[in-house]
Amino acid sequence: MTQTDAQTGIETDPTSSPEDLRERMIAELIESGVLSDPRIEAAFRAVPREVFAPAGTPAEMSYATDDALRTRFADDGKALSSLSAPTMHAGNLAQAQIEDGQRVLEIGSGGPNAAMLAHLVGPTGQVVSVDIDEGVTARTRTGLPQLGLGDRVEVVTADAAEPLGHGVFDRIMVTVSPWSLPETWVEQLAPDGILVVPFQVAPGLQRIIGFRKKDGRLVSESTVPGGFVPLQGAGLFNPATAELTGPSGKPVTFRFPGTKVPESFAVSDEVLATGAVEAWSGVIYKNRTIWLDLLTYLLIQPDACAMEADDATDRGSDMSFYPALVDGASFAALHRRPASETTLEVGAIGKGPDAARLTRRLADQIAHHGAHHRGTEPLFQWWPIGTERNHVAPSVTVLSRPHGTLTISWPVAGRD
Repeated sequence: MTQTDAQTGIETDPTSSPEDLRERMIAELIESGVLSDPRIEAAFRAVPREVFAPAGTPAEMSYATDDALRTRFADDGKALSSLSAPTMHAGNLAQAQIEDGQRVLEIGSGGPNAAMLAHLVGPTGQVVSVDIDEGVTARTRTGLPQLGLGDRVEVVTADAAEPLGHGVFDRIMVTVSPWSLPETWVEQLAPDGILVVPFQVAPGLQRIIGFRKKDGRLVSESTVPGGFVPLQGAGLFNPATAELTGPSGKPVTFRFPGTKVPESFAVSDEVLATGAVEAWSGVIYKNRTIWLDLLTYLLIQPDACAMEADDATDRGSDMSFYPALVDGASFAALHRRPASETTLEVGAIGKGPDAARLTRRLADQIAHHGAHHRGTEPLFQWWPIGTERNHVAPSVTVLSRPHGTLTISWPVAGRD
């Protein structure tokens, strides 16, 4: 007999043992394709996730394949710490390519990932797990000895953006989302080492990137979708925001990539209450497709921002969503409409005195990506301060951050 948890909505079965739940989770991960490495599968099987959950947490919540278990919250209700979803752990461990005997640094503790890392590095390897929150590290320190891993994992309470004094690591896995990559992370990574990090590429958008260290810079080898709680401490980034109220009476928030709202920004509650203008790109996607590359491409364009609306109709339609262009008192947001029973067309919807031009511009950007870059994997490179960059072509996006520069280049579809 199943019952539904009142807070999470997750169906639970009081008769299922943690072992049964763990096997079901592993089967789901294998079926989804995210878990294919036998070594990582064995690590999942060896780690009872419920050991690291807060007291009183139903075991089913620890094994919900696609759901993070939030363990600490800010005053405004936003999650500050969580046990990452098993599907995230599986994908990130695959990106990290952990080998026996390696030294691994985990930034953002929690317990299950540190325990699985300990199994992957074996008795000759070492894991250091660091978190800024004493409550988080205390729970990890308590759980690891119960699994016989207390001597293989060192748990440290510290701000990981500061030097740790623990030497160099073959792999660094970050389970919190930074806006920039602190110099200490690059310095602590061995030559040819791998850093896996859920990078905030733009406000409202994370890419979990597997970087390889080459000649002092970091070059992407893999990217997967996903989301983690933001990095706290010295590396915390709060994007500049403009808060408005839409016709529905609910909040509409514009989040910008800098620390200040652009002086030219003049969208108002009155603009949100005006009629909408549409433009279409001709780009077709299958229903329920993840458009991660398209969203990335749009959000790094000039004048782009994340437009969050509690009621999507405040942007003009319940089919609209967050990437947007802003110019003065006008905006254009991403839009979609059915193209067939199984497909949809992507376009733009906007409001304001210059909405027609902005929606056409956004629709043209969608069409350009569809014609020239769809199906390609963007190349991300991180250049720490003081690193000499190669000649950057005009087509490469250059994003300056506090500790260095992120460059993003897009291969042309159909070219070798």
